Amino acid sequence: MKLTEMQTVAQKVLADFIRMMPDAPFTENGIVIEFAPKNKMVERAKALCALYVPDKTFSESQMWELENIIGGNALIGREKSAVLIRVNSKLSVKDLREIVYHELVHIFCGKMEMDGEHFIDTYGSGHTPDENPENVLYDGQLNAGYVVWSEFIAQYYALRYVHQGGFPSSWLSAELIGLLDEVHAGNFMGSKRDFSMVCSYMLACSDVERLLERLKEPGYIFDDDKPFGAETRSGFNRCLQLLNENLKKEKPWKITRHFIEELGVNYIAFFGMNSIYLGFTPADLLGGQYAPGL
Repeated sequence: MKLTEMQTVAQKVLADFIRMMPDAPFTENGIVIEFAPKNKMVERAKALCALYVPDKTFSESQMWELENIIGGNALIGREKSAVLIRVNSKLSVKDLREIVYHELVHIFCGKMEMDGEHFIDTYGSGHTPDENPENVLYDGQLNAGYVVWSEFIAQYYALRYVHQGGFPSSWLSAELIGLLDEVHAGNFMGSKRDFSMVCSYMLACSDVERLLERLKEPGYIFDDDKPFGAETRSGFNRCLQLLNENLKKEKPWKITRHFIEELGVNYIAFFGMNSIYLGFTPADLLGGQYAPGL
C-alpha cells in the first residue's frame, strides 16, 4: 500500500470512529494522523509531542518499542491529539484499519475513562520512584492492570470494528492462543501486550459465552497434568471474567482504581503461575518482582 492510500484509509477510519463511538470527545479536526518510516518513528513522535503533548517523555524501552515493534502510537493531548502510524507497504487495508482504530480507542479512553480525567494523570504511571517495597508493589499492580486494560480495550473495539459481523471462536488460531506461552518471567516487556491480545480476541468472539465455558474444561489450553496447570487456568479465567464484566457495563470504557487494581493483582498472579507452568523457577520470578514490565 502506498502512503497516499494509507492516508486515505486512515481518514476514513477516523470518520467512522466519530460516527460509531458515542459522544466521542474530539472531532476530525482534533486528531492529527501522521505516518513515519520505521527508523523515524521516535523522531516524529517527539516532534508531535512538542506540538500537542509537551509534557510527555519517552523512556528507553518505549523508544526501542517505537523503533522495533509498534505499528502505531497514540499521543493524547489536552486539545489536539495525534496518531502516528509506521509506513509499511506490506500492510493490508484491513490491518491498517485495525491499527488506526486501536490508536483512536486509546485517545478516546484516555479522555473518557474517568469523567474527563486520564487514569495515568490521576494515579501515576505505575513507575513512581519509591524506596518502600510495599508502595512499589502496589504501584506495579496499578501499572499492570492499566496496561492490560488499555491494550485490551483498544484491540477489542478495533476487532469489533474490523469484524462487524463478529467471528466465531473456531477462528482463534493456535498461533494466537500460543501467545500465552510468551507471558512469563523471561518476557517482562512483552507479556502484558501478548496477554491483552489473546483476551481481546477471545472476548470479541460472537460465541464468547460458549468459549468461556470451554475454558473451564481440563486440558483446554492448559495441561492439568503439569505443575500449576489447573491454577494457571483458573487465574487466566479470573482475568477474563473481570474484563468481560466490565464490557457488559453501559459504558465499558469507564474504569475505577479498584477495577484496575483488581485486574493488576489477578494478572500478576496469572503471570507468576504461568511462568512456573512453563518451567521458570521462583528465583526467576523474584529476580523481576519489581521490574517495570511485570
